[in-house]
Amino acid sequence: MSRDLGVLFRKRLALLREAQGITQPKLAERIGAGPQYISHLETGRIKTPPWDKLRKLAAELNVSVSDFFFVEGLDDNLEVLRTKIHKLAETDDVKLLRRYYRLMLVAREDWPSRPK
Repeated sequence: MSRDLGVLFRKRLALLREAQGITQPKLAERIGAGPQYISHLETGRIKTPPWDKLRKLAAELNVSVSDFFFVEGLDDNLEVLRTKIHKLAETDDVKLLRRYYRLMLVAREDWPSRPK
């Protein structure tokens, strides 16, 4: 794992774990690892977790493996996000606009706490 990807993974793992109120030892236990395993991952002492551990971590945190690495837009405020979305929509390619629209609809269906 490259240095940047490793840092991104460690930060995201900690954020997802803390958001669910799971301690490092508890998460380690849930994935069948030693009590210090998550601490070692989050601090970079373990550089590259094996694929099976990544899958188990994702399952326990109710995310996909890619969610550990793709964080574009998570820290953006409302106006920044709107600007980015509008910029994507500034195209005359109707096929691309349809794709964006369908992706937005699918994402909205999957979001557990979306406003109705």
